[in-house]
Amino acid sequence: MKKIICLLWFTALFLPLASASALVNYSAGRIEIDGIQFLQDATNPSRYYYLPPLPRVATTPDGTPQILMVKFIDPQGDTSGGLFHVLVTLSLPEEQVSALQDKLKKQVPNAVIAGPVPMKQAKEAGFQVVSSTLTDKGFRRAMITSGRAPLTPGSSAAIAATLTQHGATLLWDSLESPVSDVSIAVSAWYEAKTPAYRAEIHADISTVYNHFSKILNKQKNYSKAQIRKIFDKLVRNGVIEIKILDRLPEDAGNQAMQQLTDLATSKLMNMIFDMETGLTKLPEKEAAVEKGQLQGRRKYTWLNRLFLKGNNPKYITDNQFVLKDRKDINQGVFTIKLERSTVIKVPFNTTGNMSAFYEANKDNHALFRIVNLADPAFQKREIFFRIDGEFADVFEGRMNFVAVNLRKDYPDQPAATGQIIFNREDIRDGKLTKSWKYARLGEKSENWLNYKYRISWSLRGTKALNLPPEPDKWLTSDGPVITLAPPLERHDLVIDADRTSFDMNGIRSALIEARYVMFRKPVRERIAILRSTDGESINNITLFSDPGKAIEYRVSWYAEGSGTPIKTDWKPLDQGYLVLVPPEVKS
Repeated sequence: MKKIICLLWFTALFLPLASASALVNYSAGRIEIDGIQFLQDATNPSRYYYLPPLPRVATTPDGTPQILMVKFIDPQGDTSGGLFHVLVTLSLPEEQVSALQDKLKKQVPNAVIAGPVPMKQAKEAGFQVVSSTLTDKGFRRAMITSGRAPLTPGSSAAIAATLTQHGATLLWDSLESPVSDVSIAVSAWYEAKTPAYRAEIHADISTVYNHFSKILNKQKNYSKAQIRKIFDKLVRNGVIEIKILDRLPEDAGNQAMQQLTDLATSKLMNMIFDMETGLTKLPEKEAAVEKGQLQGRRKYTWLNRLFLKGNNPKYITDNQFVLKDRKDINQGVFTIKLERSTVIKVPFNTTGNMSAFYEANKDNHALFRIVNLADPAFQKREIFFRIDGEFADVFEGRMNFVAVNLRKDYPDQPAATGQIIFNREDIRDGKLTKSWKYARLGEKSENWLNYKYRISWSLRGTKALNLPPEPDKWLTSDGPVITLAPPLERHDLVIDADRTSFDMNGIRSALIEARYVMFRKPVRERIAILRSTDGESINNITLFSDPGKAIEYRVSWYAEGSGTPIKTDWKPLDQGYLVLVPPEVKS
């Protein structure tokens, strides 16, 4: 029993520690249904995750595709520009997942689809728009994206672009081709469990003891003749097999498993071939003649006959026949399986094209529309406002919302007014573009294209910032698209600190603070906490400040067993890459 417990303990020692909710099997349990790959959960064989086939256009809860493409036609009939906005997702629609669930249960009873395979975005080029029209500055006026791949269930990535006259025409025409000029590429990776080392030790041992005895005894006139024939036969048959099935190139783990295999093999050999206590120990042999066999028979000498005169001894017949047949078989079969698993990173790359979606929805004018400003049938104009994606993150920090007040003046009619609001929930849902319409009301001159607007940025803990600041003044424009960007500068900061140096210098954690000016108000905040146990050594931070205002930072180092931090002086943050070296703490 001690040997079995030892082997089980070594086996558990080499099992990987991974979360079942984020780990799938690499090849075991893989199933394909309707072109969708399903991967089995590493610990729950009834739970499956699907690999998204292609990026697709996201939909609202009622099934409406979240895409808009508008081509503007000026009064002369020429294309004056266009607008392209789309939300992209990797998650499958609920109705498709439900249909796949039913088909999956036919192959695996009690199977459950837990969602898409948990993935992480590649560090470089995790989400890309592959398009000559949208990326060439000669064909577009501006393009923004959310920058992150939609890897979590239900998430989406946003793409918005304003096009020039040639860009709008080229993009629209390409959509009618088998392959359009707009493709979405996603590069990510996921973790999968796969065997790193598998070994099997098999032993089949048989010990056979065969004993056969035959005694034939015939005596006449007290003469005795005995025939004894005794033979013993021992058959030992032992088969030992040691198989190393496969091994991945990981020296440390494989050497440990090889030592474990050698140890198990050595113990098993001793257990088999130990003649005293092992499996090959022979049973007690049979004697050729049993005790008590042929009892009463005596041989009388002349001295016996001299003193036993007149004694009439009892006659004992000597005709005997004894046959014995005994067979003992000891047999043992042992199988020991040793397996060590590892977690590998599996790359995931997929690309989707807009051509197939356009072919299926090109007659839906709510998604693909041409606005001819010279056509009398179009008596309303739609103006689009969009948030600059470079400043979308500011809504998660200091910004409550941004409101746009609109006004359209007419010569002989009351002014038309409206309002557009972008809040934090809109930005999280990828709604970076909203529109407002106003009527032409019979105005014949080109002045009917002019309109007015005011922007109000609502900040947390302070008054709103209005543009223009004077309450009776307005901004004027005749453009179809207005990009909204706060009067701030964006700072992308990368903090790099080697966590191994924390332990070497006796540092437990570090707190990074920053102070700057935002919307004319001093701000001091904690921007990052670094711990010696962090898995990653790099932290990505985004800060927003008033243009031309300096940003300073300070680091507070916390030593092991001490609650008093070691604080540095405030230093200017004048670069985007910051390397932190912990101080050496004297023990």
